[in-house]
Amino acid sequence: MGRSQRRGHRRAIAVLLVAAPLGATLMALSTGACWDPGNTGQSTIDASLIEAVPWVNGGVPILEGGQPIVPATPVYPPIASGMSDPGSGPVDCTALDGIETSPGFYDTFEAATSMDGGVVPGGVGVAIAWTGYDDLSWGSFHVPGDIRWYSASPPPPFDCVEPRCDPPAPGGLVWGVAAYPMGGPSCNGEPNNWSLHFRGGLFRNWGGGASSVFTDPRGSCQPDADICPPTPPPGATVDSAGLPLFTADGGAYEQSHAFVDASAYDGVGFWARTGPEGQTTMIITITDNFTSDRLARQNQKFCRRLRQCYTHCLNSAPCTPQQEAQGTIYRCFDPVSGPFPGSIENTASGTDVPALTELLYPRCGQSACTSPTTYLDPDFDGKACRPYTFPAADYSAEYCWNVGDPPPPSREDQCLDGWASYANLTLDWQYFKIPFSQMLQGGFGKPAPYFNTKAIDTIAFGFIDGWADVYVDNVSFYRNTQ
Repeated sequence: MGRSQRRGHRRAIAVLLVAAPLGATLMALSTGACWDPGNTGQSTIDASLIEAVPWVNGGVPILEGGQPIVPATPVYPPIASGMSDPGSGPVDCTALDGIETSPGFYDTFEAATSMDGGVVPGGVGVAIAWTGYDDLSWGSFHVPGDIRWYSASPPPPFDCVEPRCDPPAPGGLVWGVAAYPMGGPSCNGEPNNWSLHFRGGLFRNWGGGASSVFTDPRGSCQPDADICPPTPPPGATVDSAGLPLFTADGGAYEQSHAFVDASAYDGVGFWARTGPEGQTTMIITITDNFTSDRLARQNQKFCRRLRQCYTHCLNSAPCTPQQEAQGTIYRCFDPVSGPFPGSIENTASGTDVPALTELLYPRCGQSACTSPTTYLDPDFDGKACRPYTFPAADYSAEYCWNVGDPPPPSREDQCLDGWASYANLTLDWQYFKIPFSQMLQGGFGKPAPYFNTKAIDTIAFGFIDGWADVYVDNVSFYRNTQ
């Protein structure tokens, strides 16, 4: 790719540091030339893998009755040699001595609760507001998917989601990836039955992982929370982070620009362990107002956004126009297989899951830069997907930009160079405390003047190229009390 191995390795780590929330514009810096099927030595993807993970990169969804086959419950395909997981040994709860965790942000991944605090019958664990991502390596996968995609484990109707109450997701259901029915450590005697389990690979470009937004739709300003940023005073034009409160024409943003103030805490803490054939080094990244792609939407105040696009289809399907509510949308779909499935439905809840349609039948060609109605992105809507080679000629790909626009931003201006550190995983559950003071930028994006813990918005657990198999539980901010 025109770079030294060392520089490429550094960039692979750096690019992984943050994933766009909800899977949007996943890792804009990954190079388009790297994920061609020719790099894998494979010509087909096993049908059993596609049935287990219908969004496998390069796979064509298998249809039954005109609808894609989606497993009723999350499936975790084996990785590497398929070695069985021996489980964890005893845990060291003394790791929690001398710290306190944040009540306003504490992800346990447990089953949803009702307003009176009781567990919803048949409730399943949900990693609320978390999403998986990967580098689009041909033939690779990441699991689990959103809880709304699995008909035998439908998300509960919106009520009160432990431990937060907020406006519902579209369809009135909780959203986030399905949790795994194996709890992490319990050092206070409370039940711990679910954890976040991310598995994926084989990643050949820059990697994959799971990310989450600290706010939407979690909510942060509960009565016991101390991570709420100041409310802008009447007449203010910028918030406490210096971000404009309105778009350039004075209108409202299409998406939330909420963030949290974690300056009362010393860092982020969590329990984690790896499976027997997963990578042992996990990258933890947090973005702030200076580095966030999400907070830069429709203002690009502190950094410039970059969106990679694809005019062709990774699964070699034709880029076919479909008549939809938004008009004509070009998608990776072969009409020889029958009519386009359209919106995919969770049969248990009776609700549509448009995000799954977007994943199984990606936009391509003339529609490569358009955004779904569930997640409008005016910064790139109306742009053409065009090739661009950066002046240093060290990488090129297709990006969303029009003739006459400023060219895609250079590394010195790009968002997504978040604040990162590492955790060295073992087969045993360990509690990790990642101090904010030890988190550094990767050096591939716009340098920030400092890490602004008063305005942070996303967290990501990521891995570089290879196999990933990680369990995470009880994610929170922490502060030292001793």
